[in-house]
Amino acid sequence: MTKLVNRVLLINNRRTSMRLCLKEWEVLAEICKTEGLSRNALIELIENNNFSSLGLTYMTRLFIISYLFEAAKFSSNGCSSSSRHKNNRKVFQTINALKARSLLKNI
Repeated sequence: MTKLVNRVLLINNRRTSMRLCLKEWEVLAEICKTEGLSRNALIELIENNNFSSLGLTYMTRLFIISYLFEAAKFSSNGCSSSSRHKNNRKVFQTINALKARSLLKNI
């Protein structure tokens, strides 16, 4: 079983903690680096766009998986990494894709 790593975060002016496995923290750091966001800023975006009653840790994991899925689709369309989305467009596209999938389930 993978060991979970607890990290304390400052999200929307409050301290909270989140437990993810080390690889999830590493991927989250890489996403932040790619998008030019701090870890706290990215998790704030995820929390502020939470469209369900899912917990923040679960939503963060779902975001990571969806982000990687969108990146794989982007890569398979022949786009180079130098033409990556600017101004956090991919972050918002991923959040909007998660919202759309959630809304479809509720119909």
